[in-house]
Amino acid sequence: MKVQMILCMHIIPGSVNLNKIVPLTFLMLVLGVCVVSFVTEPDESNEYLLDTGKIKSSGLNNEITINASVPDVGKTLPYYKVIKEEKIRENVDKVIAPRKSLPSEEEAVEIANKFLEERNSLPEGVYMSNVETFTIKTSNEDSGSVEKETPAFLRVSYNRILDGYPVVGPGDSMEVCIGEKEEIVYFFKTWREVQNVGEVSILDVNSAIEKLNQGDSVQPVKSGHKPVEINEIEIGYYSDTPGEKQDFYKPVWIFRGTDEEGDDITRYVNASS
Repeated sequence: MKVQMILCMHIIPGSVNLNKIVPLTFLMLVLGVCVVSFVTEPDESNEYLLDTGKIKSSGLNNEITINASVPDVGKTLPYYKVIKEEKIRENVDKVIAPRKSLPSEEEAVEIANKFLEERNSLPEGVYMSNVETFTIKTSNEDSGSVEKETPAFLRVSYNRILDGYPVVGPGDSMEVCIGEKEEIVYFFKTWREVQNVGEVSILDVNSAIEKLNQGDSVQPVKSGHKPVEINEIEIGYYSDTPGEKQDFYKPVWIFRGTDEEGDDITRYVNASS
């Protein structure tokens, strides 16, 4: 018999050996976003056409296809100086345990909100982004079929909005994991206090797409010529890995879509010109 165990922890890239017990699918869930790197060779025939509020691309060597509505963004946006960073991690050892029952997802959200309010941990701009139920599965090693599934915990996740725009990246998030009744079996928070220090000029979306096509993004890009379709474009702010020194929050163009296998991808391109 083989027990499939799942962990509720905030994974920092590079801190987990994927050959060990953490399944890749769960790692994607914990990170909250699945990032697949891609890069294309620049093509002199690249052309971007603005058509009824959508940008369509051509001449991208069949690697990146842009078919997305473009948000209405001004010529400048605020940028922010980082004042300090708060990191909290509690009760890690209580997460993985079989439990007789769990609250409903609606009850879990109420419990998590109450817990954060009591700790004065609901800063301005925070919002509840997801709630999930996790179980411990016992499977037959020979057939691979699940023979038993036991409740483990619910995870309520929170993210951030800054000046009306989403904050993306691995930082600025919270997780509250709940076991039986109202027991908090895990709490994680990473949050940077920021201060508005001025305005920056915004790179137009066509120029951002050119950068994307050349592999010029916030996160390191590995070569992997998979066809990709971008179907959502927005602008926001990037928050780096918890513990990494970050002096400022500046706007980024956010490109979301799918690769040829149907997997979600997200890329960030610096939006300040």
